[in-house]
Amino acid sequence: MPGTFLCGFLILTYKCNNRCSFCYASPSRFGSDMMPAEKAIEFLDLMHSLGIKTVGLCGGEPVMHPYVLKIIRHADKLGIGVTIYTNGRRLKEEKFAGKLKAAGTAFVNFSVQSGSKGRQLHDNAVGVKGAWEETREGIENCHKLGMSINIQTVLAHDNFDVYRDILDEFAYTKALFIFYREVPPVGDDIFSVKVLPNEKTKNIYKRIFMYAQERKIRTYFFSRMPLCWWNPNDKIERKISENVVSHCHAISGRNLIIDLNGKVLPCAQWINLGTMDMLKDGKVISKEKFISEYNHGNPQKVRDSLVYFPDKVCKSCKYFGKRCTGGCPLVKFELGPHYREYRKSPGR
Repeated sequence: MPGTFLCGFLILTYKCNNRCSFCYASPSRFGSDMMPAEKAIEFLDLMHSLGIKTVGLCGGEPVMHPYVLKIIRHADKLGIGVTIYTNGRRLKEEKFAGKLKAAGTAFVNFSVQSGSKGRQLHDNAVGVKGAWEETREGIENCHKLGMSINIQTVLAHDNFDVYRDILDEFAYTKALFIFYREVPPVGDDIFSVKVLPNEKTKNIYKRIFMYAQERKIRTYFFSRMPLCWWNPNDKIERKISENVVSHCHAISGRNLIIDLNGKVLPCAQWINLGTMDMLKDGKVISKEKFISEYNHGNPQKVRDSLVYFPDKVCKSCKYFGKRCTGGCPLVKFELGPHYREYRKSPGR
């Protein structure tokens, strides 16, 4: 049973002006509906009553929601810090970027897949010609406005030059550069996309980390890999392992994710698995009913079903269940250096 929530997420829409090849929430598969603004506000009220201090607005492209500013202002009024997960193209309009800041946006997380040298690669990956330049303008506008920026990049290949160019291009923003292990879209063909293997993922991030250290650029890695993949006897890998994310919030239940239909998801990337409904007869359920069902009903059953041990050594590891959960339960890949068998969870 989870304790205090770390943060909340509202999936405002799956509508998007990009068509990213790596997207887990393609609008062509999930539509362009919007979360009603009044429901978003009620969900924020509930999150506030649960002690949640930060919320991420995501999608899809959340800034395409017609009432996104109203939603941000309400969160700010409650003292909830808002992070927007965006491709940044609409923020090329400096006036709109200014409105986001004035409404109370705390952080803007931009999805960027290349620097200027590889802008064509970015455009190809997101399916829109000229998208990189519009994203760059959005980043520049937010930087000029003094907004806090994160740059997010998917580790979908092992071409180091591309990742280095991203660091070089946007180092001036003093952003935190967040690198994500790629997750295939979750749907009927859940594992139809093969992600970059563990060893290649580890090696490419190690090169990124070393280069960033030289340039005094901050990086962060959502690895979705077992913690023991990092060698504690290697100085660089040990330093990486001290900050790398190897645990799963879908298992701990410490993130509250609500989609545009009012369904609670175990993970923002597991779109097809609503574990409970936040609405009853069109109204948001009470705090008491939510806590009871979330902690003792189907959401807890799903969390229990996701727990697995990549190897018997995990059971005696002091980090397992705390800093590490053996990798992401959504990804089918080699799970650890001692990989043998693991218990399959529903959907595998």
